[in-house]
Amino acid sequence: MGFRSSLLLVFIVPFIIFLASLFIPPSYQRVTILFLIYAGLTLPWVVLFKMGYVSLGSAAFYGAGAYIFVYLTKLLPALPYFLAVILPIPIIAFIAIIVGYATMRLRGIFFIFATFAAAEALRQIFLYSEINYTGHVGKIITESLTTIEALALLSIILVIAGLFFYLTTVPKFRIVINCIREDEELARVAGINTLRYKILFFTIASVIQGLVGSIAAWYLAYIDPDLVFSSMISIQVLVIGLLGGSGNILGTIAASALLVYLSEQLIRIASHLYLIFLGVSVILVAKFMKKGFSGFIEGIWKILENRREVR
Repeated sequence: MGFRSSLLLVFIVPFIIFLASLFIPPSYQRVTILFLIYAGLTLPWVVLFKMGYVSLGSAAFYGAGAYIFVYLTKLLPALPYFLAVILPIPIIAFIAIIVGYATMRLRGIFFIFATFAAAEALRQIFLYSEINYTGHVGKIITESLTTIEALALLSIILVIAGLFFYLTTVPKFRIVINCIREDEELARVAGINTLRYKILFFTIASVIQGLVGSIAAWYLAYIDPDLVFSSMISIQVLVIGLLGGSGNILGTIAASALLVYLSEQLIRIASHLYLIFLGVSVILVAKFMKKGFSGFIEGIWKILENRREVR
């Protein structure tokens, strides 16, 4: 897919998802919200993955966004909630710069463990503050989003995440990302400030994930550290990212939809079946679809284009 057609998809696909969600039963609308949450978390994750970094810290910024939003609504009751969603951005960016500066110098398994540790550290910080300063764990939001409002806001976030994803297809950034992934040492010798670009992408990705957390908290109307900083969030984002691949946004969206909707069905039968499905899915994709769903979609697109040329 060319850049222009792909950029068009960034706006069309979220709009179609939102429009279609208006005509499905309320129970499926709530599942669609969960699907949009994971799609919004995973697309920024894929950008880091394209640089060769596998993060287990998605829950850190998702949870931070949720808690900062809630704290703002409690400390400033007159503050409109839509402003409380936007105001955490500089705080999350500041946290991301610190975490990024400490972790983006690492590679491989060391980076994975460092991001996981960052998420756990933030969980402990917010848990400590809950116990020692409020006397109880958990926060309730008095004015929650309606289902339709949540679908609309998360669709907008999906557009923002998609724009960030396709920023990496711009020649300048694509070359930088490829250099960082293939040979960062050579890139530095060539005069590329790799650390600056890595922290920049890491910060933008973290801010988007924090925005998803703020909107999710507004919709769910209740949060606690174990809920929003759960390691399962980071693991599921990782699995969705691997299943979706890094070729285009459709792969990530398809993987997110498949895992979320299927998990809702499997959890009703037996919760452990979902974990088995996650493991089997990763094995099958690693064996038969190394480029994930996005590679599969690209293959179908090329076949269709070849048929058009033949005609």
